Amino acid sequence: METDPRCPECGEPIGVTATYCMHCSADLTEEQAAADADDDGTWDSNEAPSLGDVVEETVGGGGAGSSTGDSSDGQLLDPDGLVDNALTILVGIVGGAIAGLVGTVVLGVVTNSGYGVLFGIVAWLVTTAYLVRQRTVQGAVSKSGYAIALVLLLVPLVALSPFVNIDGGLSERGGLFVVLLVSVGIPAAIAAAVGWVAGRFVPDDPAAGDAPTDGEHETPTQ
Repeated sequence: METDPRCPECGEPIGVTATYCMHCSADLTEEQAAADADDDGTWDSNEAPSLGDVVEETVGGGGAGSSTGDSSDGQLLDPDGLVDNALTILVGIVGGAIAGLVGTVVLGVVTNSGYGVLFGIVAWLVTTAYLVRQRTVQGAVSKSGYAIALVLLLVPLVALSPFVNIDGGLSERGGLFVVLLVSVGIPAAIAAAVGWVAGRFVPDDPAAGDAPTDGEHETPTQ
C-alpha cells in the first residue's frame, strides 16, 4: 500500500497534494512541482525528493540546454570574447612587427636590393594578417613565437651574402656565420619555447570537433 510522501525538510508525512509542511511550515511548492510527473497536482512518488535534488535539477542540473557557468571549458578567457579577441590582435601586431622587421632587414642586407626589402614588407603584412586572425590569444602567441624564431635563424645568412664585404675570404665568412648563429640561437630557442608552451594551452576548436579523426570512418547508412 502506498504511503504519504514525506517532507524533505523534517521527514514527517505530508498530504499527496501538499505544497507546504504542516509540521515545520516549509514551502514545498517547487518540490511538489518537481515530483508531479503527470501534472495532476499530486506527489507522484511515495517519497518526496530531497531539497538538494530539487536545487540541482532546477538550477544546474540536467538537460542539454543547461549551463553550469563554465562556458569555456576551464579557460581563463572566453575564446570568442571581446578581451581575448583584443589581446589576439595586439599579440598578432607585435609578433608580426618583430618578425617582419627582422626579416625585412635580413632580406635587404642579403640581397642588397630594394626588391628584397619590398618582399620583406609584404611578408611582414602577410604574417601580421595571419597572426591577428588566430582564434585565441594563445594561438597568436604560439604562432608569433615560431615566426620570430624562424626569422632570427635567417640572420646568419647575412654572413653568406655576396653583397656584404668581409675581409679574409670564405673562412672569415664561415666564422661570422657561426658567430651570428650562436648569437641568435638562444633568443630563437626562447621564442620557439614560448610558442610551444603557448600552443599547449590553445583550446580545442568546436568547429573541428565533428571531423573524423585518423582511423575513423563514417559508417554508410543502409
